[in-house]
Amino acid sequence: MPSKEELRRDAYESFVKIDEKGVFDVIEKWFESGYDVKDLLDKFVEALTEIGRRFDEKEYFLSQLMNSASLLDKANKLIAEKLAESGIKVESKATVVIGTVKNDTHDLGKNIASSMLRIAGFKVIDLGKDLYPSEFVDAAIENKATIIAASSMTSTTMNNLKEIVELLKEKGMRDNIKVMISGAPVTQEYADKIGADACVRTATEAVEAAEILIRCHKK
Repeated sequence: MPSKEELRRDAYESFVKIDEKGVFDVIEKWFESGYDVKDLLDKFVEALTEIGRRFDEKEYFLSQLMNSASLLDKANKLIAEKLAESGIKVESKATVVIGTVKNDTHDLGKNIASSMLRIAGFKVIDLGKDLYPSEFVDAAIENKATIIAASSMTSTTMNNLKEIVELLKEKGMRDNIKVMISGAPVTQEYADKIGADACVRTATEAVEAAEILIRCHKK
């Protein structure tokens, strides 16, 4: 049976190559060995980060980035099945409601962020795309979410982000629910202006920011 380090190396290399069979084989062997699943998930996060870097550097194409997001989703589902079979319960850190705002149908980055947040141990309620501010807020309240993560990829839809913050204030929930925003035109200056709690550029930053926000929430 391969050692933990050998499997972690294989997990990383298979994922970076977007080799579905290789990734699934590693997951099977990992559970057969009884290793802590978090160590495997951490390696997948590293691999996805490397894929994102290669895409940014134009070493990978959009199709490869999309395929990696699809593979991550399939890997998550297989891991969830394995955990259920073994009776292992993983307690989520917090609930995140995520989606893309009204009149914005760009969701690739949002999908990758959703998968990485799940890998990092968050319960993710992915609402999809083209969402009214009220849909984010209602879902967050209904699911007792700690964070709303909203994306706007165009300047014409950015006002929706401001409306989410304002609607939380109207409902008296602003102190209970953190707001994380992202998107091509979204800046830290804009986040500060509308009173958002975090502004992120990548899925990796979304995970890091979510970790910080839940720590602040618990204080």
